[in-house]
This record gives sequence, structure tokens and C-alpha cells, in this order.
Amino acid sequence: MLSIAICDDEPFCLDKENSIISNYLNECKEKFKVDVFTSPASLLSAVSSNEYDLVMLDVEMPDIDGIEVAHKVHEINDKTQIAFISAYMKYASRGYHVNAFRYILKDEDMEVYIRECLKQILDKQGLNNKIINLKFTIGERNIRVNDIVYLKSEGNYTLFVMFDSTNKEVLKQKKPIKKVTAAMTKYNFVAVNSGESVNLHHVKEVRGSRVVLDNGESLLISLRKHNDFLNAYKMYERVERL
Repeated sequence: MLSIAICDDEPFCLDKENSIISNYLNECKEKFKVDVFTSPASLLSAVSSNEYDLVMLDVEMPDIDGIEVAHKVHEINDKTQIAFISAYMKYASRGYHVNAFRYILKDEDMEVYIRECLKQILDKQGLNNKIINLKFTIGERNIRVNDIVYLKSEGNYTLFVMFDSTNKEVLKQKKPIKKVTAAMTKYNFVAVNSGESVNLHHVKEVRGSRVVLDNGESLLISLRKHNDFLNAYKMYERVERL
């Protein structure tokens, strides 16, 4: 399900934006929820307790502008995509300083721009929600790719360390990790050392010689793998920001 928040202090614009989003996602037969806010304070309160895929922000609002709100949203959840909506192009460069996903003008083409933005989000979720069939020692399982946080070697076996919301599960496959990682590269898995490979979707930050994952664990990046891993992670981040 696609989860979206819209914050605009102009009720007419807020209703129009909500209508465009709802109509498009209904056309796509997508499950979604849209939360609407007329103040940054109420939005930020909601962001603290909801994982939004996309936050759409008016740039010019009373008390605090949308650029500053975007900074605060990313402090709470740095994976939330930000799209700015404004009547003025002059703020666009500031928007991209906070890695804005899109900058949408409030003009006669606003609906086109919003629909393009939503299409790109849905395209990304296609990979995020991709389900693959894998054979484990306990039998075959259909696994959502991004439920797998990292892979770990155990002799001639590979452990799939997974998190489904709050539940941790470890499944074992009778294949060496090098072979498994090669097969999972197309799903953004990259080796960090000879015995562990991570799903780049779950990387929170790189801290020196360790990669910190969004489940709180950290793994050592070996000297041999360091450059290849950093290059892959930087490329992944660039694609995610498009």
C-alpha cells in the first residue's frame, strides 16, 4: 500500500492535490492512503508515528517553510521521498538541496506532474515489493525481496536474515554465499566482506569501516570490498533520488 501525506496551508489546493492523487491511484487499482495536513506541526507529528512513502509539501507556509519541514521529515525518516509543490519556480534549487524527489509547479500542468511523480514512486515500489521463490533447507518459500536485510555465510550454506516489520527470521540455503550474492545482485545485494552481503535498501549509513543497517545491526566492510561497496551504494542512492 502506498502511504502519502500532503501538507498545504491553502484548503483549495489541498483538496485539488488530494483529488488528483486519489483519482490516479484508483485508476491504477493501487491500495493507498492519503493523509492531509494544513500545518507543518500536524504533519511532523504524524510523520513520527507513520511511515510515509511520499510527503508532498507546499514550499511557502506560515511560521516555517517547506524546505525546513523537509529537513525535519528526513531527520525522522530519511527514506521518505519529498515532493515540493509551489506556485514559484524560484525555490526549486533549494528544494533539491534536501534531495527532493520532485518539484511540482502549481500551474495548468500540475495534474500531469503529480501523476508522473506517482508513477515513478509506483515503479520503485514494484522492486521493493517484488516476491521471489527460493529453496531453503525447510522447503520452498515465496519471499519479499526487501524483507531480506542481509546474507551471512555459514560454511557451504547461506543464511538469509530477514525482518518482516518487527519479526526476525533466519532461513538457510544450501549454497555458498558467493553464488547466492551473484544471483541477488539484480535485487541490490552487495558484498561487504567475504562472509556477508547486504541489501542496499536497508543501509542506513556508512560509518567508517562499518555499514549500519536500519534494523540496528552493523556489519564490517572489509578493506578489499570497501571501494566496490561504496561505489554501489552511491549509485543506488543516486537512482533512489531520481
